[in-house]
Amino acid sequence: MSSLLPTTIQDQGHVADLLMRMSSNPPCSLVLEGGSQLQRSALAGYLLKALHCRNPGPGPCLECDLCLKIEADAFRDLFRLTPLDSLSVEEVREMRPALSQSPHHGWRMIVVEEAGEMNAACANALLKSVEEPVSRNIFVFLANEREAILPTIVSRSFVLPLGRTPGEGLETGQEELYSDFNDFVLSGKGFIHKSSRKDCFDLTGARQFLARIRLDLARGMRGEDSLFQCIEPVKAHSMILALQRAEKALSYKVRTDLVMQWLSLTTWKIFNKKQ
Repeated sequence: MSSLLPTTIQDQGHVADLLMRMSSNPPCSLVLEGGSQLQRSALAGYLLKALHCRNPGPGPCLECDLCLKIEADAFRDLFRLTPLDSLSVEEVREMRPALSQSPHHGWRMIVVEEAGEMNAACANALLKSVEEPVSRNIFVFLANEREAILPTIVSRSFVLPLGRTPGEGLETGQEELYSDFNDFVLSGKGFIHKSSRKDCFDLTGARQFLARIRLDLARGMRGEDSLFQCIEPVKAHSMILALQRAEKALSYKVRTDLVMQWLSLTTWKIFNKKQ
């Protein structure tokens, strides 16, 4: 595997190899499940490079003009949809005429980031496009668990699970901290003091912590055993918005300890608010 590959893909080398082989006859709809958010997104781009690389070998060259455009998200046939950025049904419907036209290059890819966060209306609008595939359009749905995606989309897709990597779970020592977070949400005690140290969370650790909260929230919304088990829809929506704000704050380089303290207090308020 090329040394030019980022570690996000090297850690999922077997999946990258499968995607390279798949590029000779790609599915109309693909679900990338598991791994980390960065890995899922990077692997979607890897498949698109494999489909268009001018100098392919065992994998895409990563250096030709098309590989570089895809890496920079400057490729005309790449659409990225982000449900957390308030994706609307109207946006999905407005996209359909463009999808009915021939791609500028060989293939067009529509990547749905964190597809489990889509509301039902958006998911059903996309389902119509998946059910009526247009030649050389590929939908790629990214999610931590396939169960979070509309089942009818999953049933019409090729599902490719990513392997678990050391960077996917919580960092060493943070399982106990996550347990403290759970206790704080229930009691309002304990977590704030521990998380106030500036060295408590680095950026990677904070993002993994948010991913764990998001996973538990998804489980709770399905009625499974978690901190958020059987959470009311209004509270679940408030939690999704809070996680979105926290993730954006981290991307803007806000101090991780301040972000985590804000999120823990916000979660406690949401969790204990009377309807």
